[in-house]
Amino acid sequence: MDFSHHGRVLALTMATLGVFLLIITLTSLWQHNNIMSEVMEGITGMPTHESMMFWISAPAIAASLMLIIAAITIFLVQRNRRNINVVGLNDKESMVVEYLIERGGVAEQREIAKGLGLTRLQTYRIVSSLKNRNIVDVERYGRTNKVRLKADKINQLGEHSS
Repeated sequence: MDFSHHGRVLALTMATLGVFLLIITLTSLWQHNNIMSEVMEGITGMPTHESMMFWISAPAIAASLMLIIAAITIFLVQRNRRNINVVGLNDKESMVVEYLIERGGVAEQREIAKGLGLTRLQTYRIVSSLKNRNIVDVERYGRTNKVRLKADKINQLGEHSS
């Protein structure tokens, strides 16, 4: 399970909802103003102001703009996230290293599996590979392992990240 993929889906969903809400609100406001202008002119003989119902639509417009701004923020945060590209690590190993960095350099092996959508066997193999390369330390922790990124590797990985 890729966190950046979920972030992009969330941002796209929020932006779409925000745009649809804005379009529906502005269209409703426009239709209401046109109809009310004709009705009021027929009754009073005087034209009414075009934006007489804007104050009722303002909360919906504000909500739609907040959705759009939040979507843009999520997209920009996802775009600016550090992607670990360490020479010699495959995509899944890089995902595990990034997962550890995001959690302060330490996580339980079962958390890694669950958080990244990997099987226990896949996680075991990836962590074993990282341990053999001297990137992580692994210690028994109850019925799972605690995986800790080596302190000297955190600095090296920071230099290689883009």
